[in-house]
Amino acid sequence: MRLPSLMVLVLTLCACGERVDGVHVTLGLEHKATAEGVVAAGGARTITRADGQTLTLTRGYVTLGSVELRPCEEALGWRLLRALSPVGTAHAHSTGSPLKLGTPHVSGLERPDGNVLTLGTLRPPPGRYCRARLTFEPADGDAEGMPAADSGVAMEGRTLWLEGTRVPAGGGEPQPFRLVSSRIATVDVVLDGLTLSEDEPAAERTFVLAWDSWLATVDVESEEVAGAVLDTVARSVAMSSAAP
Repeated sequence: MRLPSLMVLVLTLCACGERVDGVHVTLGLEHKATAEGVVAAGGARTITRADGQTLTLTRGYVTLGSVELRPCEEALGWRLLRALSPVGTAHAHSTGSPLKLGTPHVSGLERPDGNVLTLGTLRPPPGRYCRARLTFEPADGDAEGMPAADSGVAMEGRTLWLEGTRVPAGGGEPQPFRLVSSRIATVDVVLDGLTLSEDEPAAERTFVLAWDSWLATVDVESEEVAGAVLDTVARSVAMSSAAP
């Protein structure tokens, strides 16, 4: 007896979304300058802006709270079949799910440009993943990479901490600044053809934070600027060619 075509497809769908041993993707994070004429030396980061100001970041930390893989958009017919399927998939969107890396990491600018911080490994179901959602949020006491207790930087409960100096256009004495934020910022990053299968079970992807864009246009002396800088940090994320 032959099953109707729709029933065959539904039964096939029931087997989809399951985790397969060995399928995994390792994620990493690095800092990098993307513009010419940017200096990164001795742990400090210096940019000369278009308005003539020179900004130097002497210390900088940002907390990446989670990374979540997003499957590629399914065709309408496939979504209808998925709705008919009585079996759930492994696409849960909670901390600890196969698609979400929920361990927060504090990434500091003392790490040299190009040095990749390994965030962890996900073991999602086989499939195509088109985007990754990165959420920057306040660090908790168990976050990885917290600054030392005697560093003078209190990242617990903080998402962003930047310290540095500003030299006005035309020169003058360096003027110190500090920007601290506990806000949340989220960004979706397009993945470059991430497909996981039994034949190609392993992949590595690294995100890059373009630190030279963080202060490119803001007034570091204005009120509430730290929140705007955090948004810029999130928008600066792109895919990197480096491996974790």
